[in-house]
Amino acid sequence: MTPGVDRAKTAQVAAFIRGPEFFDSFDAILERTMQFNPTRSESSLRRGILHNAEELPDGRWTWRYDRRVLGRHEEPGIETPDSGEISDVMDLDALWASIADFDGELVLAKGELSPVVGEDDLAELERRRPGTRVERFPEAGHSIQGDRPVELADLIESLLA
Repeated sequence: MTPGVDRAKTAQVAAFIRGPEFFDSFDAILERTMQFNPTRSESSLRRGILHNAEELPDGRWTWRYDRRVLGRHEEPGIETPDSGEISDVMDLDALWASIADFDGELVLAKGELSPVVGEDDLAELERRRPGTRVERFPEAGHSIQGDRPVELADLIESLLA
């Protein structure tokens, strides 16, 4: 992603993350995950869930991340307000400036189906850092590593060669 990220561009990702804290079964967490990740195979999503979620002693499933950062933790006494736009908590101009000041080769991997990085972001990236290489992954969403893992690995390997 780029410093051009905003609430509208990340709405689908945020909706998934802000979903239920608990799921009655593995099938329930898999079903929701499949709804939000239509470009991924079921087997890929199953593996991802097994790495990123856990079964509780009562048989329910929950994700392995700290929900307090989302303002959605159900533990009494913990209050974490919604931070609003990312620009409310981070200086995006400073991030764009650091891209312009970067002295190495810059490569952005873009899942073509992801709204997180828009054409406006790519234009700003080119303006701030001419010559940036944008590698587009057709039929990939935001999680290129899950949608097109072999192609992404090939890109990374080529960059390290």
